[in-house]
Amino acid sequence: MIVIIIMIIEAGGGSLIDPYSTEPLYYQLKEILRKNILAGVWKAGDKIPTEKELSETFGVSTAVVRQAVSLLVNEGFLVKRQGKGTFVTDTRVRQGPRKLSSFSEEMAAMGLKASSIVLEKGIKEADEKISKALQIQPKTRVIMVKRLRLANDEPLGIQTFYIPEYMVPDFLQNDLTQSLYELLETKYGIVIKSAYEKYYATILDKYECKLLKVKWPFAGFIVERSAFDATGSPVEYTESVIRSDKYSVQVHLRR
Repeated sequence: MIVIIIMIIEAGGGSLIDPYSTEPLYYQLKEILRKNILAGVWKAGDKIPTEKELSETFGVSTAVVRQAVSLLVNEGFLVKRQGKGTFVTDTRVRQGPRKLSSFSEEMAAMGLKASSIVLEKGIKEADEKISKALQIQPKTRVIMVKRLRLANDEPLGIQTFYIPEYMVPDFLQNDLTQSLYELLETKYGIVIKSAYEKYYATILDKYECKLLKVKWPFAGFIVERSAFDATGSPVEYTESVIRSDKYSVQVHLRR
């Protein structure tokens, strides 16, 4: 069981800035403000204190505050509105009861540009977990494609896709930066009709943090998806590691 403890930093927390640290003051302040947002001290739509107020609260110059705020604007946590101030944005991709779709389709529906970087690809023998998910014999050859998924060029997650080789023998010869669901449908006639997902909380490892451009240690999600065709036969299994600050899951409950 993983327990994640978030310290909420309130006004008067200027002592949390360490003037003797090797980290620049603006970076320390940026991290404090970011944690305020992630912890819910400042929610989406809230106006944050002025540069002068933040300067007085944390005992740093307004130049340091300006640098910290600019970084958070660039990272998508804050937005500046001319003549009104600086506000918290809601940067998370929200998932809830929805139509089955690919990552590319989900991003397009939200007005975001999806892109991919192939990190690794090849053919491997299915281990027990993969063979169970795809309902194939252990050591059956499967296609494996590991990709970094981006939304508007911002790293969102790392996805590792598996499909039995006998279904798509020349799969690795394709452009694997495109939507793999679209590729399966247009070239191989494989249409995914349903899927089952599991979500787990995790702490990203240092390699994952480096790829996703976050500072270790950092919280994230592990998502396992098993996808099926119209006959109910498993077609694809994907494991994803996703940034928690860019992704949330919503569940609609009824009684």
